[in-house]
Amino acid sequence: MISVALHTIGQTPRPDLTPFIVAALSIRDITTTGALDSLALEDLQPVSQGDYPLETRLKDGSRVEVSVSFLEPLIQAQIDRLDDDENLEVDLHIVLCAGPFPALVSGNLLIRPFENACDVFQSQSLEQLLVVVPFQGQIEPAVDKWSQAGYRVTVKAMDERDKTLPADAWLTEIGQRSDAQALVLDYVGYPKAVLDSVNNALSIPVFDLGHLATDYARQVIDEIQDMMSPSEELPSEQ
Repeated sequence: MISVALHTIGQTPRPDLTPFIVAALSIRDITTTGALDSLALEDLQPVSQGDYPLETRLKDGSRVEVSVSFLEPLIQAQIDRLDDDENLEVDLHIVLCAGPFPALVSGNLLIRPFENACDVFQSQSLEQLLVVVPFQGQIEPAVDKWSQAGYRVTVKAMDERDKTLPADAWLTEIGQRSDAQALVLDYVGYPKAVLDSVNNALSIPVFDLGHLATDYARQVIDEIQDMMSPSEELPSEQ
């Protein structure tokens, strides 16, 4: 049986985030961790100038802002804990965040959405991107993140839009005005219905980092299942 670990950057459970990923992967054995599970609100460190800010949720539903540098060792600790657990055999780790986490490692397969997206865009020779982030505090760090990866980017924040304008209409509008080769939602967990609506309205491709990561994870899972002998492989959930 294939075992997958989903690593969120907040606290579990995350009913707003994990169900669509679990459904997309269509396997039984999934473990979900939260980087902040063992911490209280007063344990969180303020985001320092120049760090990459991320927004997430605590288990009571409240939103908090934390930095990549604060989260990265906490996520790594969760990966190490599962890899070292003799009662678990995790085949694949997936980080459920679009932030840059270059230092994360595992002895097993590991998917980091931003790094995975860069591989996809490179394979498609995409160089100029219109990137949408959740909030305005991420604009400058996102420009740095994508620029350092070799892309020319214009970055917009979702919280800039007029709240009377539906998200898909706003995304379509900025996409139509752009000369970018692709519209990129620098997110994990954005509704697929909105993505499909925008994709149908634009002449350029629309990518969501979370969906790219789950699509790649599904390919990896299929490859692992194909390598299993019939006696080892169990049917996936439908």
